[in-house]
Amino acid sequence: MPNITIKPNLNPLEVILVEEYMTRHWPKVTHYTMTEGNDCVWVYYSNMNLYFVFRDGRIIDVQID
Repeated sequence: MPNITIKPNLNPLEVILVEEYMTRHWPKVTHYTMTEGNDCVWVYYSNMNLYFVFRDGRIIDVQID
């Protein structure tokens, strides 16, 4: 069961889409934080940063830093 910290000001639909993406693409990552970035949803864990960019209710880009 993932342990996710979600900041309350995020769009609920975007939160669901990011959770699904993380489960599908990063299944071994079970603890991460989701917060608001610069026009994106920022997910961070350990030393990884992922930036999810949305348009029309869909993820259009994921940048990994």
